[in-house]
Amino acid sequence: MYVMKKMLFIAIMALMSNCCFAVNAETDVFAITAKQMQTKKIYYVVLGSFNTLKDAKRFNYFAPDGLECNIYKTKVKGKTVYRACCNVFKTANEAHECAREIQKNYGINAWVWASVGVANCVVQETALSGEPIPVSPY
Repeated sequence: MYVMKKMLFIAIMALMSNCCFAVNAETDVFAITAKQMQTKKIYYVVLGSFNTLKDAKRFNYFAPDGLECNIYKTKVKGKTVYRACCNVFKTANEAHECAREIQKNYGINAWVWASVGVANCVVQETALSGEPIPVSPY
C-alpha cells in the first residue's frame, strides 16, 4: 500500500512539474524531465540482439525465470535491431555489475548498451509481481 501511495504522489508531482517517472525493480521512483529523456546516457543490460522482433520475442519467451526482458528497437550501422534488455541503470558501473552477475548466475553473456536518451521500447514485459519492467532508470 505504501508503494502505491508513493507512486501516486510521484505521478502527481511529475505531472505538475512536466516530468515523467518510472519505477525500478527495487520500487525506487525516479523523475526525469522530457529534455533529460532525450539527452542523458542510460545504460541497458542486454541479453540478446536480434534482426527481427519475432526472434527477440522468442528469446524473451524462453529466457530463464527472473530475467524478464523489455525489447528495444534501435539502429546499428543503419540496420534495425531488437535488443532484449533485462534491466536499466543510471550509471555504467551499476549496469556492468548487473551484467557480471547475470553471466555468473545464468551463464548468459550479458553486455551493457549505453543509449543517449530513453530507448524505443517496443515490448514491455511485466515482472512476476505484475509491475511493468522499467524502461528508464529515472
